[in-house]
Amino acid sequence: MTKKDNEKVQKTVQMPVLYENITPLLQDEHKNLKMKRNQNFKYAVKANAVPIAMHELTLAAKFFPIIFAGDNTGTMLAVLGIRSGENLYVDKDYHWLPNTYIPSYIRRYPFFIAQRDEDSGPIVCIDDTSSFLSNDGDEALFEDGKPTETLSNIVEFTRHYQRQLELTGDFGRALEKLGLLEDQQVSFKIGEEVKASVNGFKAINRPKFDEIDGEILKEWLGKGWLDAAILHLSSGSNFDRLWQLDRERNQ
Repeated sequence: MTKKDNEKVQKTVQMPVLYENITPLLQDEHKNLKMKRNQNFKYAVKANAVPIAMHELTLAAKFFPIIFAGDNTGTMLAVLGIRSGENLYVDKDYHWLPNTYIPSYIRRYPFFIAQRDEDSGPIVCIDDTSSFLSNDGDEALFEDGKPTETLSNIVEFTRHYQRQLELTGDFGRALEKLGLLEDQQVSFKIGEEVKASVNGFKAINRPKFDEIDGEILKEWLGKGWLDAAILHLSSGSNFDRLWQLDRERNQ
């Protein structure tokens, strides 16, 4: 890829959560780049919600409320905090809370998959501002002009996750098409005083979900959508967990 292509990608990609500057990973330009081991989660400390894929729900729904973005129902999110710029699963020392699932979106950072347009193939990118990457890191990304095993494993994980996000998008759009998603808001109170709230999201309307035609449910079962819907619905109780974490942190 040329530098001109590089600039085109940077202009067409809107910076998602966590990322500051996404640029294609180029062998010539990044041949000396290395990954640093034992990095903390400081980069995720302000992420109060991140995209989640269906294949993660079995674990993710145990810990986080799972919602759909209000402005893009193709995006399913794990809620990590109830205040703007606050991730309740990263502690003051930038460690992830023990015995708690770490979403793939968090784990894939600082790598990313982008596309210039609908007709182009996926492009492996990095956030070149990340402290995870430097010329004096621990694990090389390229060696003798070829990707190392470290980079190959990272790329495979990142590409697999991207494919899963696309499948998840199909699920969210199907829910929207059937009119099963509704705008919701969750407020957190002490007495009658609202201390925090999460709004601007959508969730499945349970009464409408219970009335879904049997043929549709059969189709969903084959796609894994039925399990995803049930896990999404059950995850709502995790808002109580977030409120407890918030009170422990801010008391």
